[in-house]
Amino acid sequence: MTILQEISQSMKTLAGSDTAEDFSRMGAMLAQLKGKVREEMQAATAGDITKILKKLEAGQPLTPEEKDHVGLWVVGDAVGYTKVENDFQQWLAEFKRLGSALEAYESQEKSPQMMVEMHGLLEDAVRVAADIANFLEKKERVERFSEAINHLTTDDAKLLAEILKSMLTRSDM
Repeated sequence: MTILQEISQSMKTLAGSDTAEDFSRMGAMLAQLKGKVREEMQAATAGDITKILKKLEAGQPLTPEEKDHVGLWVVGDAVGYTKVENDFQQWLAEFKRLGSALEAYESQEKSPQMMVEMHGLLEDAVRVAADIANFLEKKERVERFSEAINHLTTDDAKLLAEILKSMLTRSDM
């Protein structure tokens, strides 16, 4: 059984759990796997990036394919996430619903029970707002990268080369 099959099976099994510890442990395992996948992608494309570095340092323009390779390294995580994330519209709807639910408390007499309920709504709104912000931040990163890679100045190319060089030499790759 491959590591992905093991993780997938563990996630299916864990879905029936009701303990935070189980999900926390699984979250740590998933984070490790995510790092390994990134490292494998970088190892698989390191040769291409080395060639691209030489072009960037020489001030030569990159082909669309080379720009895509650079994108894998610089914003690949964000591209992957925004491509597969399918809850964004539900998050927006939930955020609006929570706002309306909070508004309903405005005309009520404040009681400890009501404040506890408002606290619960606010906690949920904070979580949903964070999910929305995370998605939008990644989407904006991809858009900024796309704009920048298609309008590289000489200085930009040198900076990008330095960034890629540092990524190539990182010990965790």
